[in-house]
Amino acid sequence: MVDKYIEKFGFDDLANICLSVLEQYFQFNQDRQIANPELEAWIGKTNRIHGHIRGELQTGGSHPFTKQELVESTRLDLSGFFASRHSIRNFTNNSVSLDLISQAVQMAQFTPSVCNRQAARISVLHTAEDKEKALSYQNGNRGFGHTADKVLVISSNLKSYNSVGERNQCWIDGGMFAMSLVYALHSLGLGTCCLNWCVENDVDRSFKQELSIPDSDAIAMLILVGYMPDKIQVATSRRKHLEEVLFVHN
Repeated sequence: MVDKYIEKFGFDDLANICLSVLEQYFQFNQDRQIANPELEAWIGKTNRIHGHIRGELQTGGSHPFTKQELVESTRLDLSGFFASRHSIRNFTNNSVSLDLISQAVQMAQFTPSVCNRQAARISVLHTAEDKEKALSYQNGNRGFGHTADKVLVISSNLKSYNSVGERNQCWIDGGMFAMSLVYALHSLGLGTCCLNWCVENDVDRSFKQELSIPDSDAIAMLILVGYMPDKIQVATSRRKHLEEVLFVHN
């Protein structure tokens, strides 16, 4: 199967990840005196042909991770961090660099996704024309949407899913990625406001066509991004009582 993929698409990141996984699988079994000469021969052949470019590609398999590493990485006041994030509906004129957006997206890429397919896609709209077009299709940004420096379109590539049982997974993957991205942007000092994407099919198609979003993408939401003023009024947005959302099953 990997050979067929390489023949069709070349030896890329995905092929190298597959090779890395199979190498670790082979080594695991060899360490336990379980031979697999056919796999050994295939690994050797593939490395002879493509080994010269493997260093430039992403690898796969597994790596050690300790409980202590987890403990060290979680010594943060996340309770305060989550509570400090608010939807911002008034932004300054300061420009948000694409480098900052890239940093946030890289952080959000660690969001779990079904089978690690990483279907999420982020389209950055930054010209006045594109932002105006995009916001005209969304009915919840009147009076403040135009003040955002960037508009992000969060979507999932439907080509990543392959059965009717996964028909809702694009919204789950897209929504989880969007949540991570919002908090990543928050950690970089940027204000955000999530805009729902509740439109009819014809509106969705028109939006994609006008903004050059692939038809194979399922849009989860839009996110406004910008710098917030030194002082601003935000909605109190009281949360429900814990017993209204947490149910312990005996």
